[in-house]
Amino acid sequence: MHSWQQKYKHMKRNLFIMTAIFVSVHSFGQGEIDAYRFSKNELSGTARGQAMGGAFGALGGDVTGIAINPAGIGVYRSSEVVFNAGLTFNKTNADFMGFKETKENTNLTCDNIAYTGYFPLGNDDRYALNFGFNYNRLKNFDRKYRVAGKGMTSSLTDYMSGITSGTPGKFWDDYENEDQFFASGHPHWLGVLGWNGYLINEDLEYENEYISILEDGESVDPRLEVREKGSIAAYDFTLGANLDNKVYLGATVVYTGISYIASVSYDETFANNGGFNLINDYNTEGSGLQVKLGAIFRPTDALRLGVSYHSPTWYDLTDYYWGKLSPDGIEIEDGGELANPVSTPTGAYYEYQFKTPDVWTLSAAMVLGQSSIISVDYEYKNYGKMTFSGQDYDFKPENGYIQDDFKGATTIRAGVETRFTSQFSGRLGCAWMQNPYKSKFRNSEIEAVTPGAIPNYTLDGDALHLTAGVGFRFTPRFYIDLAIVYRTQEDELHFFSPLYSKAGEKYVDSTPAELINSSVKTLMTLGYKF
Repeated sequence: MHSWQQKYKHMKRNLFIMTAIFVSVHSFGQGEIDAYRFSKNELSGTARGQAMGGAFGALGGDVTGIAINPAGIGVYRSSEVVFNAGLTFNKTNADFMGFKETKENTNLTCDNIAYTGYFPLGNDDRYALNFGFNYNRLKNFDRKYRVAGKGMTSSLTDYMSGITSGTPGKFWDDYENEDQFFASGHPHWLGVLGWNGYLINEDLEYENEYISILEDGESVDPRLEVREKGSIAAYDFTLGANLDNKVYLGATVVYTGISYIASVSYDETFANNGGFNLINDYNTEGSGLQVKLGAIFRPTDALRLGVSYHSPTWYDLTDYYWGKLSPDGIEIEDGGELANPVSTPTGAYYEYQFKTPDVWTLSAAMVLGQSSIISVDYEYKNYGKMTFSGQDYDFKPENGYIQDDFKGATTIRAGVETRFTSQFSGRLGCAWMQNPYKSKFRNSEIEAVTPGAIPNYTLDGDALHLTAGVGFRFTPRFYIDLAIVYRTQEDELHFFSPLYSKAGEKYVDSTPAELINSSVKTLMTLGYKF
């Protein structure tokens, strides 16, 4: 058993941590990991668009292209309605210190419903003013994974003690129960849970510092289970023009909705008996507005050049969170009663604003006769521009962390299409999406900020998409497109962040696990031109 008075050890470190920063950062927990989650989009669009790797910025004539470059709507020479659905098979392989786990899940989604209206200005097709609406699922959060291992030499209790250091000992006497979560100068909510769950002690040698109840060198067996659900959905309203079949211009107003739900369970079993279970329910809901502008130039019949700008999306978001810590076999006193479960306040939430980065895309396409197309897109997004704001708090520390830890990242999309007959086409493509982490953050040389009482986080790797598809035109008006998209990405998962002193000395380590994510998505698009 572990006793409340069992241990008062000194961890040799220069520990004058920036307590005020921790209090503000972790009061409600909006952090850089959430910012990136809501700023990064996945490969999306119709079966034709995704089969060509999403490289439609200079092509137009497809709702995938309109979402990338609004000028693509000017290429239409007929009205159209589109329905697109996808079936995705997800698989996550986790490897932690040689202990491997695999989780799989499948989901069926409606990814696009679109209408494009063609309105010629005259008796020929040289000038037109077109309007379109597109529902586009930008991202699907649906995923589950499990990571477990044995003999980890660091513990979440070490992290709890580190982020609680700086809290005066009298704080616990001045406030009780739920008041501790909202009192002025309160510590990180994980620290409040750790204190009331008897997992951390005051350090008797150093005032306002805390230590874990674990013995020196005592290892733990960790286990983490995560279930994520939700999506980011965009509703695009686009207006575009065709000017003499040489220049196409377009603008889009986008209403975006976010729904993200995470259920997280983390356990530790201590080598010298005892342990704990920490569960968290975390939910983000909200909506935002964005504007897109674009142009496509057609200097020759074969060459098309495109440029588009996506403004930031300005979101109003609300986070809801609840966490519960259940100690297992932790004695309040030697031979006395055991520590009881403790939870964060029920119904806790926080409202705030968030701005994503803006996006520039340059595109080029070659139309080879009447049978083939080659297309390439280059996209740049500076994730260091992600910004939080609020009515009662300026989020200066969080935004500073974002600027320190994130940089610009590129996405390259390429695709080809060949029409074998007037009714049958084949397509191939690929897309590479770069991760935006600066090297120190990527190498865990600085601390990470996570939401609420959730300690774990994932650092995404580069994502690679390999795509293929076919198209069948049954009549001049009705068609069906099919596609398959293989995606792979290697991520790094941390049970909790490492901690560093002001002198740069790491005093809480974080042993990462490797997550190998792969998915196979099949898509079907039905379209009707009129």
